[in-house]
Amino acid sequence: MKKTALLGPAVLCGFASTAFAEPCVSETFERPLPEATSVVSYISDVPSALFPAFWQEGILEGFRYKILASSEGTVGPIDIREDWAISITCNTADLTCNLSIDGEPPQTAVTVSDRVGQCLLGLEITVEEVIDQTSDSQSMESFIEETLQDISPSEEPICGSASINEINEVAVMQRLLIMAGEDPGPVDGTLGPLTFAGMEPFVGGADRNTPIPDVIALLDAHLCPTAN
Repeated sequence: MKKTALLGPAVLCGFASTAFAEPCVSETFERPLPEATSVVSYISDVPSALFPAFWQEGILEGFRYKILASSEGTVGPIDIREDWAISITCNTADLTCNLSIDGEPPQTAVTVSDRVGQCLLGLEITVEEVIDQTSDSQSMESFIEETLQDISPSEEPICGSASINEINEVAVMQRLLIMAGEDPGPVDGTLGPLTFAGMEPFVGGADRNTPIPDVIALLDAHLCPTAN
């Protein structure tokens, strides 16, 4: 089920303050969103509608987030078995953000999406307010530990491509190459010299005619040997 909500300045400015405030991220997205962990910033070699020049991914209050220079973002679960997602589209001209909600996310995920919307609008996030809101929440470490404990021992562990949610097969392969210790360049879903170089240890002479599903299968076998 998909739901939408329009968040205006009165909602999104709730964290803003002139005291003890710091900018969310820089123009090139290299500064981590306040209180986020596992943050990675990206620069696209060839900017497009799907992959703007700059974007950032990380974890905030136990949820994965992505923010893009196109004033768009997403918030989703760490556990890929949870079937929900929140898409955020912001308009910097009138300082509003639209949330498109798929599934039934927890209310805390909606709150995190509000904060991500602030960041996309270029508003300031008060560190003191962030700490107040997260003081009673689980730490990232305890969240991951409890998530792993919830997995029954009889369940097969999620590994390789089964643990990845990307825009297309090329992006999945690029993410697997990074997991395998190679450098395919940015995970942008586009084949290029860096991606071919990253494929070389697994597929000699890789080019645009190399079947991507076959490479994914090879990487799965390499990364998840016990599953084969």
